[in-house]
Amino acid sequence: MARVRIGVDIGATAVRAAEVKFSPPNLVRVGQVPLPPGAVASGEVRDPEAVGAALRDLWKSAKFRKREVVLGVGNQRVVVREVSLPWLPDKEFRASLPFQVQEHVPIPVEEAVLDYETLEEFEQEGRKMVRLLLVAAQKAMVDQLVQCAEAAKLTPVGIDLVPFAIVRSAGSVDGMNLEAQDAGDEAIVDIGADLTSICVHAAGVPRFVRVLSSGGREITAAVARSMGIEEDEAERLKRGESHDPDKLQQAGQVAQARATSFVDEVRSSLDFYQAQSKGSRIARVLVTGGGSKLPGLANLLDERLATHVARGQAFHRVNPSLDLSPEAMAAAEPLLAVAVGLALPGGRE
Repeated sequence: MARVRIGVDIGATAVRAAEVKFSPPNLVRVGQVPLPPGAVASGEVRDPEAVGAALRDLWKSAKFRKREVVLGVGNQRVVVREVSLPWLPDKEFRASLPFQVQEHVPIPVEEAVLDYETLEEFEQEGRKMVRLLLVAAQKAMVDQLVQCAEAAKLTPVGIDLVPFAIVRSAGSVDGMNLEAQDAGDEAIVDIGADLTSICVHAAGVPRFVRVLSSGGREITAAVARSMGIEEDEAERLKRGESHDPDKLQQAGQVAQARATSFVDEVRSSLDFYQAQSKGSRIARVLVTGGGSKLPGLANLLDERLATHVARGQAFHRVNPSLDLSPEAMAAAEPLLAVAVGLALPGGRE
């Protein structure tokens, strides 16, 4: 394993990176550079030049020491399915994968990048089988991410699914004491600007992934429409940054109503997982991402999900050696969950 790994998160509002030095894992450098509106939308690059320029600025301002990076991909054009296939030795299995999974994904295999996470091996009618979580991403979309990195003179050495990365950073993989909490799976909900990823895992092994086409920006837009104001002002009001109590109250009511609909979307996804996975039970939900900072959201999730809800701790597996105040560290942690997870080992390289 490399002594230093850098994860790069290309999000809707900013590019972020985290550098982790091993061993033991130490978070030694982080950085963020904002993106112009529309440069990335729904998890896909729309303006490669703007993204490449932001990545160049990020490397210059944060002074990262390496140019080898791990990128993350996660949007609604990434298909994740649980499938069962005949067992084969790893090399043969990977070579035969495109021929075995075409019926399981709505993307022609020649236009897709395929990967998988093994869940278990089992016997079926005397034949050895393997159950896996299959991931299929459109090749053109992945190529676009790679080209943005290369335009900034970075070298992608790995690409991983964003929900898997979040499990590594924020998930209670080591020392997870769910057995003491009446056993069950853990769901991690990462709320971005325009996408929300949900990953249910059991002791670090992903069991279910869903990406919702909604996030914090929808709540901001709802406040702006209701109050007839610009989104910049709506964002400040949503965060409680105003000295006008009447405006704060009005913005809070609108944000709460839209957040309730959003939480119900999350609940529907988790209910679907539990209905499809016989005997499964979600014992805890962790929330992270910039959208998780919405005042009152954690309490709303706690009320409507009927399970224990807590904030994900993206730095709990790394020792942050950053020149930041405790307040700045707490503010940065949810924003860096993806980048830190990509920097941690576990993804394909």
